[in-house]
Amino acid sequence: MKLSSGITADANRINTLRSYLNFKARVHISDGRTFIGTFVCVDKQKNIILAQAEEFRQDEKRLVGLIMIPGAHLVKVEVEDLDIM
Repeated sequence: MKLSSGITADANRINTLRSYLNFKARVHISDGRTFIGTFVCVDKQKNIILAQAEEFRQDEKRLVGLIMIPGAHLVKVEVEDLDIM
């Protein structure tokens, strides 16, 4: 039984997301805030969960801990790239 290219593409995206688990992530949202924390989870609605997260708004910084960021508010998500030698 052959898989369609859509299913294969989805499987590739899921594997890519899994490879980012426990990496430090920077999430920019629609109201201008930025959150930096450990990428823990994402669901079908693109809601993202960060652990040990900090919130940045203009010149302010605060610890928020565990946070769920609604997918509807995502603008940009960056994951720290680690070069291990």
